Amino acid sequence: MKTIKIALLTLFTLAGVLGMAQKKGGDMNHRLAKADSLLIEKLELTEAEQKAFLPLYHEFVKAKKANRKKYFASERKGKKKMDELSDAELDEIIQKRFAFKQGDLDIQKMYHEKFKKVLPMKKLAKFYHIEKRLFTRTKTKRKGKARKKK
Repeated sequence: MKTIKIALLTLFTLAGVLGMAQKKGGDMNHRLAKADSLLIEKLELTEAEQKAFLPLYHEFVKAKKANRKKYFASERKGKKKMDELSDAELDEIIQKRFAFKQGDLDIQKMYHEKFKKVLPMKKLAKFYHIEKRLFTRTKTKRKGKARKKK
């Protein structure tokens, strides 16, 4: 009886640990799947367009995420208050921010050329509008949500 209890406890503990380990990757996959269905619906993608566009879109999202991760990883090291930083340190932070934005722009330009090959321009323009709304969180949106909760 004790052996069964220990085995069950071990099983549930492992299941919990594995579930938490997969959550980050699963969360990204869940968001991509949700975005896929939204894009298919809003852009009215044909089967051929879906097969050509969605894998490119996934690459695009991963490239942007990698660029963001690279920038934010270097930014978080030794985080200090602005008043505690020297002019040289502040300049370095600003230059890194420019590099991040340039990296994002380069990714967008590169994938724009790829997207043009698989989608008509009207659908591509509509995609940019939808994509911006999907993944951009502004302060006004957050404030609006906070007001609704009250």
